[in-house]
Amino acid sequence: MDDNLKVKSANQNNDSIKDLINTIKELWSFLLTKWKIILIVGLSGGIIGFGLSFVIKPRYTGQVSFALIEKGSGGSSLASLASSFGFGGLFSSGGDVFTGDNLLEIIKSRYAIESTLLTDIEYEGNKMTMADAYLKIYKLDKKLKNKKYGIKTDYIFPLNQDREDFSRIQDSVLYVLSDNFVKSKKLSIIRKEKKISMVSANFTCINEQFSKIFIERLIQQTIKFYTETRTAQSRNNINMMQHTADSIKGLYEEALYGGAAIPQLNVNMAIQTAAVPRVQHEYNAMLYGTVYTEVLKNLETLKLDLARETPIIQIIDSPRFPLKKTKLGKAKGIVFGGFIGGVLIVGLLLGRRYINQIYP
Repeated sequence: MDDNLKVKSANQNNDSIKDLINTIKELWSFLLTKWKIILIVGLSGGIIGFGLSFVIKPRYTGQVSFALIEKGSGGSSLASLASSFGFGGLFSSGGDVFTGDNLLEIIKSRYAIESTLLTDIEYEGNKMTMADAYLKIYKLDKKLKNKKYGIKTDYIFPLNQDREDFSRIQDSVLYVLSDNFVKSKKLSIIRKEKKISMVSANFTCINEQFSKIFIERLIQQTIKFYTETRTAQSRNNINMMQHTADSIKGLYEEALYGGAAIPQLNVNMAIQTAAVPRVQHEYNAMLYGTVYTEVLKNLETLKLDLARETPIIQIIDSPRFPLKKTKLGKAKGIVFGGFIGGVLIVGLLLGRRYINQIYP
């Protein structure tokens, strides 16, 4: 009984394969009868692709490669000592929040992109923001200067305008640009090797100069923000300790000069109490001098901590002219256009045949 079921199942599989082969042969025969239409449409697609190779502008990619060397942030001896007395929060480092992976996200962040777009550049002989230059390169500035948006100035982002005074339209344009850079892959970040933190940042644009300057500025803005954030707590600690050192130094000098201003008295034992002010100033000077010395030691310790926590970002490759150029070549345009045209007409013919079979 089981053998009969197996034989029956095998026969059904063979029938299915035969039906599939017959269907393919039938469709192939049908397409052969339409070879003239397929050839004409394919050639038309090739001609269109050939024409597009002259119309589509080449794109230029600026690339910056760098290595991030994260330093240990295990804490200083001063921080350990402060922790034992319950003051660990004062001297603890906030650098652990920002690691190498965060740096990659900062590069693609709206803050970094917008900050870069608002820097100045010279384009077509005029100094303007990079945002305005980009809009002119893609001829988007003309679309914004109409009644709908109400922009009448020559530049949408004047160089001397405060960021806080931007209009809703200006904020919207910046948001759209930064969002488009990331989603359209014009800006791409590639981490080549996690173990050695090799990173490659790329930006593509139809203007070679803009591609080069934008990616360079973007990395500069990112490194500055990342380093400042990574070492913010340590720098605050140094400023606090420096303020304390300056205050103690002032008290020390005041006590020192105050004691020197009191003349040495030659008095008998009956009125020896007149020398007390001078002795008191000398004692204060000695006390402040000792405290000031210790504060300076702690200040130097904090500076060493800052140096240890500051990440090293080493630029390996910077963009150099000529940049990498991507262009739709004539041969590539013909092949690509012909292939797309052929696929479309074949799909259209098969779809039409299928509909005619269902609804004769």
